[in-house]
Amino acid sequence: MSKTSRPGRGHPGPEWRVSHRASRTDWSDTVERCAACHARVDLSEPHYQVLLERDTDKPGKITLERERVVFCDESCAAEWESTA
Repeated sequence: MSKTSRPGRGHPGPEWRVSHRASRTDWSDTVERCAACHARVDLSEPHYQVLLERDTDKPGKITLERERVVFCDESCAAEWESTA
């Protein structure tokens, strides 16, 4: 079973891997902060996101944890990834 969680502050640890990068426009009126420049990102407007994944070993099974990271645009995502 997978779990989607909100991103924490800063960069994730080395056990996380980028599984997907995409330009998005969501059907949501949610506002989040860009992980790179901390500007407000209205998810109903065009923005960029990166999906991170890591395997988590629970007794008796292996599960997958996912974390979505939101950015203003692709250049903010590239800057954030280059400093990870």
